[in-house]
Amino acid sequence: MVKKAIFKGSIFLFIIMLIIVYLGPIFTVKISHRYKLIQGLYEHTGNAYDVALMGSSHMNSGIDPNVLWNEYGITSMNYATGGQTIDVTYYVLKEALKNHKFSVVVVDLYYLGLTGKYGDEGYIRNVLDNMRFSENKFEAILNCTPSNQWIAYFFPFYKYHNRWKDLKQEDFKPDDSTDYFTKGFGAGHDMYGKDSLSDISTTETSDIPPKTKDYLYKFIDLSKKEGFKLVFMNAPHDYTETESSTDWVKEPAKMFNKVAEISKENGIPFINYNNMFDEIGFDFKTDMYNMGHMNVQGAQKVSTNLGKFLKDNYKLADHRNDPKYSKWNEDYDIDAQTEAALYLTEEQSIKKYISMLKNKNYIVAVSCNNFTLFNDNKLLKKGLTDIGLKAGQSDMDDNYIAVINNNSVVSETSSSTGLKYSFTLEDGISLSDATSNDDTSMPSIMINGHEYSSGSSGFNIVVYDKLLNRVVDSICLDSNNRIKR
Repeated sequence: MVKKAIFKGSIFLFIIMLIIVYLGPIFTVKISHRYKLIQGLYEHTGNAYDVALMGSSHMNSGIDPNVLWNEYGITSMNYATGGQTIDVTYYVLKEALKNHKFSVVVVDLYYLGLTGKYGDEGYIRNVLDNMRFSENKFEAILNCTPSNQWIAYFFPFYKYHNRWKDLKQEDFKPDDSTDYFTKGFGAGHDMYGKDSLSDISTTETSDIPPKTKDYLYKFIDLSKKEGFKLVFMNAPHDYTETESSTDWVKEPAKMFNKVAEISKENGIPFINYNNMFDEIGFDFKTDMYNMGHMNVQGAQKVSTNLGKFLKDNYKLADHRNDPKYSKWNEDYDIDAQTEAALYLTEEQSIKKYISMLKNKNYIVAVSCNNFTLFNDNKLLKKGLTDIGLKAGQSDMDDNYIAVINNNSVVSETSSSTGLKYSFTLEDGISLSDATSNDDTSMPSIMINGHEYSSGSSGFNIVVYDKLLNRVVDSICLDSNNRIKR
């Protein structure tokens, strides 16, 4: 009787544990870095990448795999996530090595400066919650998190069970492939606008915190064991960023000088970009997003330099003309178009905005029901002339519509009465352009049956990207050249 009760109890506990394990991934918060871990660790395996890029947000916004691909034909994946401590990075790399054969691994060493025993829980969870259960995840939990949080790391359902009211369809069937074209890179466009206050002139050294120093040597030992070439780097950042922190080294410049010594002793390149601004033409004011992270422009410069270093020092094939890697060219084009769309939606100057409409992948639809207000607008009309529209060369009646596709004018018409035209473009894209709709008598631009015009009187522009298969921007320009979205 007792044995039977124990057996039934064991079965019950097993079922409960199974439910908890199954529900964990559903209830776990789907953060933006999730896709790179799922795709980079488990979906694209074998020899998918020549180079692994490891580290925290400094690496995440620092090295762009699409630049390495476009300029050198190097395949790479950026596994970095915000706040990823050096010990967590070590276990991410070990997990990646289970399914990949990297020629080179580049590790950014910013988090060597952490003197605290553990990193921020939220940042650690961004990684461990999205790793499959394995020996590496088990060891990472034991070594990178405090013991009072272990249960919640082993069983994420314990942490996130209160999310049941917030669950959405994507929680049950998340699509981790949609952003794969970025290969893990992410940086902003803004400019910091200030110089770095770092003192890089010192030649003195200081000790590396014991725990992070231990992991520095773990990387070196792992490279010997697994047979990959190891490169250490320090992305541009202002050392004074951490001067008020109580759990960070006080003099990072001296610590990185110590890293240089250790690297030299072990025959490992250490690229300290904080000491290379003049060499790579890096301007801290314009190439940084904030004092700790590069913007897209700065990442382009550093990525180009790193790519040249990798190409010059390691036997990495140029895959750009290899048919087996054609998807990399497609992903590069999608990434470039996505960046172009972001710049477009951020632009407030009508002169610059119209010049950015010169894009072979754009369908540009224009509708205006009071064009006579803009007949004397020299700035607007100059821009229209530059993209091939006659409206820039002569006065038009109040009602004006135009459609540009693949940088060619499909239609351009002006009238004193209302206008409406419908077009069917390539790939079945339907477009209806009118100076008034049935409800409000305001300009209407419909694409594939959806209204995208602002619904306001003025000079309306809607931009559809054929490569991204979506409308990327919709604006209304008023008579004072102010762009409204």
